[in-house]
Amino acid sequence: MKPTASRIYSSQVLDRVVLILDCFGPERTDLRLVEIAAATGLHRSTLYRLLEAMRSHRLIGFDETSGSYHLGMKMFEMGSLAVERLALDKHAHPILDQLAGVSGETAHLCVLDGSDVVYIAKVECTRTLRIPSAVGQRNPAYCTGVGKAILAHLAPEQLAAYIAETPLQPFTKKTLTSAAELKANLRQIVAQGYATDDQEREEGVRCVAAPVRDHSGRVIAAISIAGPTMRVTKERVTELAAHVIRAANEISAKLGYGIAASNGARNRAAGNSERSLNGAVR
Repeated sequence: MKPTASRIYSSQVLDRVVLILDCFGPERTDLRLVEIAAATGLHRSTLYRLLEAMRSHRLIGFDETSGSYHLGMKMFEMGSLAVERLALDKHAHPILDQLAGVSGETAHLCVLDGSDVVYIAKVECTRTLRIPSAVGQRNPAYCTGVGKAILAHLAPEQLAAYIAETPLQPFTKKTLTSAAELKANLRQIVAQGYATDDQEREEGVRCVAAPVRDHSGRVIAAISIAGPTMRVTKERVTELAAHVIRAANEISAKLGYGIAASNGARNRAAGNSERSLNGAVR
């Protein structure tokens, strides 16, 4: 397909934005317009328009006192997410291996993306009968153990928005289809420290999940074990939950979260979760 003028222009703009960002580095954190123009070869008027557009998206910041530009907070946020994801993948895999081994079931690592959870890592069990899942697969958060483990710890406004905007459609007769039911279940998850999916997404499948926290204590992911109900029986849930919680805590510790946190910090986290649940549905 022959590129149109607009496609060429869009590519050129992106190239120039990257060219500008590449001007900054450890020894060049603050640069004036004339310095960026000299480094990029861009005309000052063109450069100024691009910098203003980048400022509006928080990619670039501007210091009124010095008249210099610096990388914006959006760059910091995006970089932090990238580093966080790399660290999560690196630390989670060996622990998922151990979890699959000790539980005898398939272990998953998932993150929340919009209204869904996305499976970003998986370790299969060695048994012949396995759970059909795949890295990259998406499922609604409200009817999965990993999804509910994350939802239970969202900020109040985030949880309220999720419940308001997400249709709670039934997949099985056990799917939670009302906001009140979901709210009550999330409250229980906070209290007990783990979540379950008792055939809510698929008949004959049960899973147990626990949240993973970053260095600040924010829940950024969840891990789970899942298997057929004939093996993951209701009687085994408490035993399996202990393994999953232990594994989730180990990943969290490797991400910098203090498992032996002070009671005050734990109480604040519990209080935030409780306020989130209470404010989500009226």
